[in-house]
Amino acid sequence: MIRKATKEDFRVVEGLFEFIKSLEIDIFKDYSEGKIYEILEYVFASEYDRFSYKNCTVFESDREIKGFSFTYHYDEVEKMKKFWYDEIISYFGLKEDTIIFDYDEVLQGEFYLDTLFVFSDARGEGIGNKLLTEFVNSGDSKLSLNVAQSNERARKLYESYGFKKNCEIFIGHENYDHLIKRK
Repeated sequence: MIRKATKEDFRVVEGLFEFIKSLEIDIFKDYSEGKIYEILEYVFASEYDRFSYKNCTVFESDREIKGFSFTYHYDEVEKMKKFWYDEIISYFGLKEDTIIFDYDEVLQGEFYLDTLFVFSDARGEGIGNKLLTEFVNSGDSKLSLNVAQSNERARKLYESYGFKKNCEIFIGHENYDHLIKRK
């Protein structure tokens, strides 16, 4: 079953932490894994962050979350940045320039698929396809996502849904292709 996340869906935080850690982004150089996990719990329970439960869709089977996605509109980026810089930085005592990901991943007018994650014990069951289909069927006229240039398998999946390369974006430590789909 696909549904909107709730504040109680903390398994999402586990997967989000696993995903972010796998990217070896800079925040892990400056803060402990425990602190980063605590930040993710806080932002997930919030109303305004990109990783808020409000931006999350989960795939659940047998009362267990098997995968999830985070999506948001470009129009929400300024509000999310303000929340991060005005609340998260001070609340957690972070350096002023600390971020998990840059906010330049989504371009004007787009509905953006920020993160799509399937837990390792559920991979190969079509859950990623189901979450992607949910995103594609959202009704928005301009959808976007980023795919690592090294991830050929994911690129082929996205292209099979009609996504086409629009530009390149550097995220973390890797080049990504920014893909869009217009309806």
